[in-house]
Amino acid sequence: MGEGPKVTRERSPDYDNIQAFILEKTAFLFATRGYAASSIGDIAEACGCSKSRLYHYFKSKEDILSIMLSDHVDGLLEKGRRTLGKHSDPVESFRELIRFFMEVYAVSRDKHVVLLTCMEFLPKKKRQEVVTKQRELISFVRDILQQIRPDRANDASALHVDTMLFFGMINWTYTWYRADGRMTSSELAERCVDIFLDGYKHTGIASRDETKPASGGGSGKKRPQVKVAVG
Repeated sequence: MGEGPKVTRERSPDYDNIQAFILEKTAFLFATRGYAASSIGDIAEACGCSKSRLYHYFKSKEDILSIMLSDHVDGLLEKGRRTLGKHSDPVESFRELIRFFMEVYAVSRDKHVVLLTCMEFLPKKKRQEVVTKQRELISFVRDILQQIRPDRANDASALHVDTMLFFGMINWTYTWYRADGRMTSSELAERCVDIFLDGYKHTGIASRDETKPASGGGSGKKRPQVKVAVG
């Protein structure tokens, strides 16, 4: 006896909204409890639905994580690209881009935490896709910094270090910053840009003469060069 025709369940009109709701609830769960400690049952409970209903929207817990991080980084990339073309002044581009980053970190704090702490649980191929997108985001800041300090263009290692130092300053604000506090995300963004650029505009070139002896005398021997991997 042959199999009957497969019945495809039609999507409800609010399918996308429900899926977005599940992603928001799961992001909070992953950010506060951790990916490994959160089960499908926990996610279903947080969403107020059954596990079978949850599987109508996502194939697995891993699928939820993959879609969550891909969507989050895609949103950052899309807005970042639009931001870069708005200003001829690289400093203004830098301000607007960082203002956007900080607003996202404040509004989408949970997804940002998941991006920073749960990448290892993605399948290798999906993880590489997200990493590639992250590198494009990093390149936005790197290219702007190069425009602000064109004299650093020939020192790729120093430029990479400067870029990552900046991300190091803003990425972990989630550990202490609260959007309902006395400082808005826009004010925090302005402060980050000012503090960073006030130093960045005046800092020396990393690849300065390595044979110069330290102040106060010295043998004049060449100092060992510190190498930084770029990638």
